[in-house]
Amino acid sequence: MKPILACIGLAFGVILAACEQKPESSAQPPAPAASTPPPAAARAPSQQLPALYSGVIPCADCPGIRYELDLRADNVFFERSTYLGKEPNNVFDAVGHWSMGDDKVLGLFGGGSAPQLWSMDDVNSLRKLDVHGKPIESQLNYTLTRQETYAPLDPKLKLRGAYQYMADAGIFEECLTGLKLAVAQEGDNAALEAAYAKSRKEPSQTILASVEGQIVRRPAMEGDRMIDTLVVERFDQLWPNESCGARGVTHELEGTRWVLVRLGEEVITLKEGQRELSIALESSEHRVAGYAGCNRLIGAYELNGDRITFKQMALTRMACPEMKYESAFAKAVEATRAWKITGPHLEFFDEAGNAIARFEERNL
Repeated sequence: MKPILACIGLAFGVILAACEQKPESSAQPPAPAASTPPPAAARAPSQQLPALYSGVIPCADCPGIRYELDLRADNVFFERSTYLGKEPNNVFDAVGHWSMGDDKVLGLFGGGSAPQLWSMDDVNSLRKLDVHGKPIESQLNYTLTRQETYAPLDPKLKLRGAYQYMADAGIFEECLTGLKLAVAQEGDNAALEAAYAKSRKEPSQTILASVEGQIVRRPAMEGDRMIDTLVVERFDQLWPNESCGARGVTHELEGTRWVLVRLGEEVITLKEGQRELSIALESSEHRVAGYAGCNRLIGAYELNGDRITFKQMALTRMACPEMKYESAFAKAVEATRAWKITGPHLEFFDEAGNAIARFEERNL
């Protein structure tokens, strides 16, 4: 495992302060989103952020993309991309976490395999960089401008998170950001609560859930404050055998113990005390070993980038009471032609690009 980047909010505040020019007027503008920099006494991370940046950047097949970036002090970002001239389904929201190094390069880490990179030339602007962190050589605009008035984005998107219900309230901890969201008692929340009540094995148990919804700011039930709230627009499914995993950590295909959590669309469910189905790839000799529920799975593999082929696969020949997934697991491995890791999860794909198996990292 290796950390992607250190997500340190303080570093962002220090860099913002270093980027600023002294105000021409002695009057203090309202924090945090004024275009004129705040006085030195106010140059703290909590007062520099949140901030909203926006601009129109190039689009390959439309007049432009209106891009809005909401940077928060908790190292979380919300973004909205509006493809101009592509109405009505032209707005796409995303969430993730950000980090910034001493080189003033802002990294946005969302659900994609690579981060978005932006350069902070000064406190009021961000300039898009290429995938290598280099300036984009173009006469077109790749700059976002900090807005004078901060208006938080309310992203609407598919979300995965750890859900639990306690003290007559639901809490949803979003996987990518770690945001703990109060769940509003509206929309499709009743379906989420009903599925949770049926699936949980103990009170206040945490279960991974997937939903479509919107993150909004709502008054807290107690106290005079606003809190992040999830409005569930459509409940999708619970995934009792999966978790969010560790944030900010990536895992290697080889040398990791991968536990099977799905075969195609079927969720793997094990009886109490039943051993997990798993697989591990050993890099030095390109050997694979696994456990299929009763018998051991052994063989070899060839790896070429994101392409993989398993060869000479074999199972031991023991008979066991629980062999529900064994044959299907072995067939899925043999049919695998490509792989992808997203956070703590590994997916296998067949030749047609269909997801045929999903694993979660669970090193002993």
